[in-house]
Amino acid sequence: MFNLDDCVAFITNNASKQMENYFNDRLVQLGSTRVQWIALYYLGKNKSISQVELAKKMNIKSSTVVRLVDRMERDGYVKRVKDANDRRITSLELTNAGINLRKQLLPEGEKASNVFSKDITEEELEIFIHVLKKMVDNINE
Repeated sequence: MFNLDDCVAFITNNASKQMENYFNDRLVQLGSTRVQWIALYYLGKNKSISQVELAKKMNIKSSTVVRLVDRMERDGYVKRVKDANDRRITSLELTNAGINLRKQLLPEGEKASNVFSKDITEEELEIFIHVLKKMVDNINE
């Protein structure tokens, strides 16, 4: 008989929520959020990126990205730049304040990752990641 407490999807979902909350609580203490941290991560990885690309990378709706970028633009962390050849195309770029905030907050991801993987061997972590990727692949078949 099916037991929800042993269901991989239920266990991983609960674990993910706890990790999200832990990471977000840490970032809120520093004046940011987990969602903003993810946006800063991808905006810094790419010199210029569209809102649609950012939404795909963050795995969130485009409308959510618009509101996020509006707030980040208002706070001076990101700017919208029109394409010189096609004014319909707008890219996102970090401002100097955004670059500085990213440098300040980026290490928090590694700190959280270290907390999550404490007492887990490199081999166990590799197996875990491999298995999760296989499960996602199974969904997409």
